[in-house]
Amino acid sequence: MRDKVNLMAGTKNNRRTQYTIQVIKEAFLHLLNTNELSKITVTQICKEADVNRGTFYLHFDDPLDLFHKIEAEFVDQIRPVLAIRPQEQIHDWLKRLTIIFKDNEVVGRMILANYRNGIMVSELFSEVREQAIEEFKEVFNEKDPYILKYYFSYFANGTVSAILSWLEDEEDHSIERITKALTNVLSRSKE
Repeated sequence: MRDKVNLMAGTKNNRRTQYTIQVIKEAFLHLLNTNELSKITVTQICKEADVNRGTFYLHFDDPLDLFHKIEAEFVDQIRPVLAIRPQEQIHDWLKRLTIIFKDNEVVGRMILANYRNGIMVSELFSEVREQAIEEFKEVFNEKDPYILKYYFSYFANGTVSAILSWLEDEEDHSIERITKALTNVLSRSKE
């Protein structure tokens, strides 16, 4: 019986393992509220989670690996919601994006604040890349693919920065308000 219990403890998806991984993630997210990602150490995470370093390394390579795994889980959760729909306007997609970040504020803020270290921005914005490029061609009367790529980069990074500012704002502005602002910036030359 004892061997069976020890075997279960090593099982990847048993309840104890899932609980330990969750505790490590929560400790990490708590540390990210007051520290930059690059400054967080394994020792800090282990102390906050009340686990030993061996336990941490059993599941993660380092804090950046932990960040990427949290980010990947978040992207997997929201990817179906953010799939661009036929004939949909970018405004509607941006509204769904802001709702998701508002509903998942802690993880969303952490990921947006550290987006240069992550994969999420390129993953999420790949959904609307073609539609945005078409809008830029029309709005700016531009055909050069390199210039259009820079417009898209500006759109994606600017959107991330604006949503992060909105999440960090002391005043509680509506989702409609931030969506309208983002849409207006995108389509400002159409008027």
